[in-house]
Amino acid sequence: MLDWQTIAVALIVLAALLYTARRALARLRSFSTSGRGGSASSCATGCGKCGDDEDAPAARPANTFVQISSERSRAPTKRA
Repeated sequence: MLDWQTIAVALIVLAALLYTARRALARLRSFSTSGRGGSASSCATGCGKCGDDEDAPAARPANTFVQISSERSRAPTKRA
């Protein structure tokens, strides 16, 4: 029997499958040797001008990870 909960779950699962399929297809298309412009490029920007230092985009800084941790609280001091 199909009640509203079953239909809602089916729609959620269908949406998740469509989202995953769309992401997977985009990922597979990124492995293609020729882009939409038709020029083959193996660099990260995909501009097709690999090796041209004049128009090279600025180097992107490396990601910096900072560890965030809670500090232990100090023992309360006794006041006289």
